[in-house]
Amino acid sequence: MRVFFTGAAREQTGMEGYFRGDRPDGPKMLVASQQIEFLGVLEYTSHPIVVELWVGKLGGSSLELHYEVLDGSAADRRVVARAITTVVIVDGATMRPIRLSEDGRAAVEPWTDAPLQLRRG
Repeated sequence: MRVFFTGAAREQTGMEGYFRGDRPDGPKMLVASQQIEFLGVLEYTSHPIVVELWVGKLGGSSLELHYEVLDGSAADRRVVARAITTVVIVDGATMRPIRLSEDGRAAVEPWTDAPLQLRRG
């Protein structure tokens, strides 16, 4: 999830350091819940899949990450799965939730979009 910190490609997202620290006592992201909805079969091909990711909801110490997985071999935009992951930001030393700072909230803004609506049940 290079969106939250500089990854192998070294792209800057504006969120570096707010959600994951490089020190053991720095902020950490913990997965609190995961929901996935499968919508179609994804056949094996040489074409890569496409995963679109955005922040659909921002809480006091949590974020909901919303995803759509697309079939990269389809001529049209064919969604084969949708998912929502709720992550909680915690202090690395105490493992207790920490409130998102105003700067951290501002850093998330460019990455937000309308939340997904998954079928329940």
